[in-house]
Amino acid sequence: MDKRQLRDRLTASLSRLYEGEAFACLADFLQGEISALYHLSQSRGAGMNPSALSEKLRVSRSRITATLSALRKKGFVTLRGSEDDRRRIWVTLTPEGAEFLRRKQQKVEEYFDRLVEGLGEANVLDLIRLIDLSIQIASA
Repeated sequence: MDKRQLRDRLTASLSRLYEGEAFACLADFLQGEISALYHLSQSRGAGMNPSALSEKLRVSRSRITATLSALRKKGFVTLRGSEDDRRRIWVTLTPEGAEFLRRKQQKVEEYFDRLVEGLGEANVLDLIRLIDLSIQIASA
């Protein structure tokens, strides 16, 4: 098989992988509203300001504003003004937001538990090694 055929086969295989429900759930944790909830959950109740959250998620301030507005309407976050500086807003996760995130995370873990079970330890370790190598090559 020549390099072009290998590239095309790899691309097609990765496309099929990402079209699956397990990876769609994982992608939610890497972008969008659930990613924002996840990062807020990592603050352990301390909350974050929208600027810091936009930097973490690598999105524009206008995008994070829209995301936080949607999450607030769903009851998943609270936004309050800073006591020290009225221009600053502080965002915290609500119990409803934490529960929603927990259910999503549980679903992702169930998918990957099935994947680990189906592949077995040796294949999972090989897959991790190949993913790490791919990241290293792509980052060079």
